[in-house]
Amino acid sequence: MKIGGLNDPIQMRSIDAVRSFLSRFQALDPDQASIRWPNIWVEDNRLVIDRGENHTTIREFLGALYEHGFVRDFDWVAWQWRAVRFVDDPKLLEKARLITCIKLLTLHARKERFVDGHFASMTQAGHITAILNRISEMSQTKRKL
Repeated sequence: MKIGGLNDPIQMRSIDAVRSFLSRFQALDPDQASIRWPNIWVEDNRLVIDRGENHTTIREFLGALYEHGFVRDFDWVAWQWRAVRFVDDPKLLEKARLITCIKLLTLHARKERFVDGHFASMTQAGHITAILNRISEMSQTKRKL
């Protein structure tokens, strides 16, 4: 699968497919976001790393983000300091543009590949649901985003 550029257009059907997960995230008990949290320990003088496992909803959602073009090619590592503001102040999401939501979802999906449990933590914090709420709100108020 090819990851598109940040400014590539996104189809309404792709937006609908991703926002269709909103009800699943709303129904997900935050404590169940991770079936098994990542863990590291020493056993028989060997370092053991258990990668953990996300809830099915999260696993399927991450796949849908890639499949529907919500994971984009941009320097998300350098952009993280801006993303932190949206986590720390959820009210900022109320006025976020679609491109900002795409950047946030890209950052969280990519960061999950390097930091096990990141996406589950963002789910527990309500951040992923808030992003989906914003996308849903934008798509309902104006079909052309």
